Amino acid sequence: MQTVEQKETVKKLIETKDRIEKLSLIREIIFGTQDGLLTTLGIISSIAGAFSDNMTVIVAGIANSLAGAFSMGTGAYLSSKAERQVHESEMRLEKRSISTHFEEEKQELKILFEIEKVDAKNAALITSKIAESPKSFFITMVQKEFGIEPHSPSSAVRDALYMGFSYLLASVIPLFPYFILPTEEAITVSIFMTLTALFILGILKARYARLKWWKAGLEIAFIGLLSGVGGYVLGDYLPRLF
Repeated sequence: MQTVEQKETVKKLIETKDRIEKLSLIREIIFGTQDGLLTTLGIISSIAGAFSDNMTVIVAGIANSLAGAFSMGTGAYLSSKAERQVHESEMRLEKRSISTHFEEEKQELKILFEIEKVDAKNAALITSKIAESPKSFFITMVQKEFGIEPHSPSSAVRDALYMGFSYLLASVIPLFPYFILPTEEAITVSIFMTLTALFILGILKARYARLKWWKAGLEIAFIGLLSGVGGYVLGDYLPRLF
């Protein structure tokens, strides 16, 4: 029977696992949001520079938002599913190898511990203890040898939804000024709003990744500035060349 202290430890471990699982969504949210902001800003800035017509910019922006959200969502689904299928294939092979070449696998695990600077005697002892539990041995081998988790928290459908919606919502920010302002003013405001959104995104990333908030914010904002200015310059000068 577990003591009160043991129950608290188990509860803490479960809470930590749930927290890490939620944090795994940060990749999709940041990727989708950043791409939605930067791609949309680059496209509509180039269109605005080339045509100086708000309606053209708005139509192009909406088309990009919908197509981009669908593309990012399906891309996230397919890549996440493919990654998991590859991992599952490797784990099936490893499980088969453990069942047919158990002693060789034990030797491999011992060597893996030694690579991590565990002395040979302790590496052999640790391997021997872990090998007493088939489940623990399999999980440890997968983690140490392949660097993957047997029970990944990722979900292809969930990743796709978060990626797609993040892109779609973020793409509205650089496009919004063109609904209410003349083209010349809208370009400046669009870039400013996008930079602000990117800076806030950098702060959020810094919070979860435990980075310096100002450094992360400026890094992403600077990339956004290059995208917006570059898009406008291309849109303004390319038509003159052709």
